[in-house]
Amino acid sequence: MRRIISFSVVLLILSVSFSSFCKADEATHSDGKKECKEESPPNIGNFALPTSQQPAPLVSFGYNTLDKNQAQLFLLADDYKGVDQEYVDLVPSLLYGITDDFSIFLKVPTAPSYKEGKNSSSGLGDITVQLEDIFYTNKTSQSVDMAGLVGNISLPTASSKKNPAIGFGSPSFFLGAAFERTYTDWFFFTSHGAQLTTSHNKTKFGNAFLYQGGLGRNIFTIESDWIFAAMVEATGQYTEKDKINGMTDPNSGGNAVYVTPSLWVSSKKIIIQLGFGVPVVQHLFGNQKRTNYVLVANFGWTF
Repeated sequence: MRRIISFSVVLLILSVSFSSFCKADEATHSDGKKECKEESPPNIGNFALPTSQQPAPLVSFGYNTLDKNQAQLFLLADDYKGVDQEYVDLVPSLLYGITDDFSIFLKVPTAPSYKEGKNSSSGLGDITVQLEDIFYTNKTSQSVDMAGLVGNISLPTASSKKNPAIGFGSPSFFLGAAFERTYTDWFFFTSHGAQLTTSHNKTKFGNAFLYQGGLGRNIFTIESDWIFAAMVEATGQYTEKDKINGMTDPNSGGNAVYVTPSLWVSSKKIIIQLGFGVPVVQHLFGNQKRTNYVLVANFGWTF
């Protein structure tokens, strides 16, 4: 948790510090006063389309940027396949730009099929309401920097009593910070956050701490109509042990890191992302089955 708070403080200090300087060239008026003239990269490569259609992470959180009153519909699907286990999720969601720098994201996850050994379950997941504030933006003729804070609340709309469990059974809260820099050809990003759970009937699922980063490159663009890009993300998550009926479950929690290459395709209206992830670290507590791979697809429509 200290890492998350420290990262957020650093981003805030950077935003305040940079705001006292010109972000681009200065123009001197006849009265001697100076005014900042904001520059922007040319409308090519990663900047060939509006901000909402520019390359963004597939499995890392944050970077949900829209213009004011703009909206996007998404459908994300993933399939975590492991040893004698498989978890399939479908997550329809709606993203809306309250301002150019502040958005709200509503996610309604469903679990078509969760399987562990001979046990299986399905149903509605925990509905999430997320807010994101891009509190710092810096544009030059070559790049754009953005830093944001992300917070959400997950409502206990899913069952934690099913086997396997679909939700936490009580509200949970998330707080994180993200930073990205985009050039015409390249882009990179990092994000860090914490998922904090609450207890219900002496049961509490472990808090989770996320550390993520990635790098991507524009492959090519078709005039101002299409962007094709590729990226690779490294997403780590450390999860504390669960408490079930007041007792710590030794076969829960641990640390896992996934590496997920993906392909991005976007036009002025649609977004398509496809990725394949593999775990490179699985330090799981107690006796837990391992994940072999994850398939992820995300489809979006901007209106």
